[in-house]
Amino acid sequence: MDLQFERIQSGSHRHLQDLLSLYIESFPNEERRTTSDLLRMLNVQEMYFTAVLVEEVVVGFVVYWKFGQFRYIEHLAIYPAHRRKGFGEAILKQMQSDGKPLLLEVEIPYDLTSTQRVGFYNRAGFSALPVYYHQPPYRKGESLVPMLLFSDRTDWDAELLKVSTEQFQEKVYYRYSRS
Repeated sequence: MDLQFERIQSGSHRHLQDLLSLYIESFPNEERRTTSDLLRMLNVQEMYFTAVLVEEVVVGFVVYWKFGQFRYIEHLAIYPAHRRKGFGEAILKQMQSDGKPLLLEVEIPYDLTSTQRVGFYNRAGFSALPVYYHQPPYRKGESLVPMLLFSDRTDWDAELLKVSTEQFQEKVYYRYSRS
């Protein structure tokens, strides 16, 4: 499958408005940034808000962060018309091609949708790491969100995982969030 990743770094990007709608529809309020925060961050060097295209058709997006020893996937969504066609797994495989481990947060399964999400990541070769984890809030005054921390690698050294988690939380949640 030939995927093209098109990084969005401008509020006037041709695909941005449609992808913002998908972003809002795909994630509950407590699991995403405000639109204004997201737009303000498009030029943050480590963050990649990326349209994913197949044969010039946008099938979804991935928001990820590049850190020295790993990649953190903040959000991944596929348009409903393109789901169950292998695009999500292909995105993950393409992201694995640089050899860096991937980390991401997944809702604790409580309904059909969250159970399917966990199943998707399991089928793609990811698994929950054996850590107690909470996603920090995106906005001041909101609560921590209990989540599972997933990775494509199970051999994380406990200290490296702790340092890596602190590193992405500092950048993703504390430095650039807090509307």
